[in-house]
Amino acid sequence: MIGLQFYLFDSQWQGTFVAESVDRNYPAALGATIADPCFAEKYIEQYRLGRIKATDNIYEAGLTPCHIGQLEPLKVKANIVAPIVVKQELIGLLIAHQCSAPRNWQETEIALFRQVSTQLGFALEQANLFEQREQARLEAEALLDEQRQQRESLQMQLINLLSDVEGATHGDLTVRADVTVGEIGTVADFFNSIVESLRQIVMKVKVSATRVNQSLGENESAIQQLADGALRQVEETTRTLDSVEQMTRSMEAVAVSARQAATVARTASATAERGGSAMDLTVRNILGLRETVGETAKKVKRLGESSQQISRVVSLINQIAMQTNLLAINAGIEAARAGEEGQGFAVVAEEVGELAARSAAATQEIEKIVDTIQRETSQVVEAMEQSTAQVVEGTHLVEGAKLSLNQILDVSRQIDVLVQSISDATVSQVETSGVVTELMKQIAQISEQTSQSSRQVSLALRQTVEVAQELQDSVGEFEVGVEG
Repeated sequence: MIGLQFYLFDSQWQGTFVAESVDRNYPAALGATIADPCFAEKYIEQYRLGRIKATDNIYEAGLTPCHIGQLEPLKVKANIVAPIVVKQELIGLLIAHQCSAPRNWQETEIALFRQVSTQLGFALEQANLFEQREQARLEAEALLDEQRQQRESLQMQLINLLSDVEGATHGDLTVRADVTVGEIGTVADFFNSIVESLRQIVMKVKVSATRVNQSLGENESAIQQLADGALRQVEETTRTLDSVEQMTRSMEAVAVSARQAATVARTASATAERGGSAMDLTVRNILGLRETVGETAKKVKRLGESSQQISRVVSLINQIAMQTNLLAINAGIEAARAGEEGQGFAVVAEEVGELAARSAAATQEIEKIVDTIQRETSQVVEAMEQSTAQVVEGTHLVEGAKLSLNQILDVSRQIDVLVQSISDATVSQVETSGVVTELMKQIAQISEQTSQSSRQVSLALRQTVEVAQELQDSVGEFEVGVEG
């Protein structure tokens, strides 16, 4: 009687009978585990390579006592052992036992058994694939069910999240999403962070917009005042420019007068020099009278003539003094017209006036001296005995007159220098006034540009105010609550 058994290996190459078909009159091996320490070392590699072992008689096949000891309890007399290979891996053995007596296995039986073991390997492989597919199907269904449940849970959480944050779509930035566990909770937390950041930004924008509006309102008034001030500055600059041009024309007229005064002063100086020469001649004549009394009459006549010359010189000096005084008065008037810039010129004019006054006083003194000389001359005719003393006295008087005339000459020279300085200074002031006029014109142009720029800035500020107001109206639509 032949029995079939399926012997399955574990990871240590120990085996268990997992299936069998035997006559019930013989011992069953199903579930039995056989541990053969020599099996793995001697036979595993051979069975993996497809070995089929046919044993006609276990007692004559040279089996080890250990192996025979494993077969005898099962009443095995002969057997065939074939490998079961699945995907090129040895998983077990297919065994056919002859329990009634030894058996001479035929080649056809061995070939058939080989084919059966091969087909069994194929069947097991297919069964394994089917089991894997079934397992994969079950796992896929479980995964789909789990995904469906997760999707439904996510949908509910998402609906709740959208319900929580719906107010944000209407500008309410005080809403907060409920933070739960999972991805939606992460999204809710992230949304809360975004809304809080947006709330802070909107609050800052509100405050900034308010401040900008206030600041722009203040600056708009200041810029308008600046524009008005710039316009007034243009008007004042224009008037100042007209005044400067008028002053320049006046300075040019003063320069002409100063040049004329310089000419007159030089003429007076030349006349004074000629008067000095005449005075020297008078002194020599008087000294001649002292040398000889015998020629007294002639000297008296000459003295009379000299006295007349002195009178003419005195008259000329008086005229010079009057012209100088008139020049000083004109210079004072021009200095008064020039205002503060003509103060220095006024001082010079005053000094010239004083010099003219002193010149007039000196000429009056000379006139007195000449009168005295004439009286003394007439007395000389009447009293020659007193002529010597009178000549001496006349000599002193003439010397004093000469000294006064020299002083007048010095004053005339000083006046000449001063008037020339005044002329030069006036010319310089005319040139300076021209430069000032050009500068005032440039200032007027700059003031006009400043006025235009101020008006442009004022317009830009008004536009900025409108933009800031629009920004404030926009952020005013958001509800941000109270800053904590």
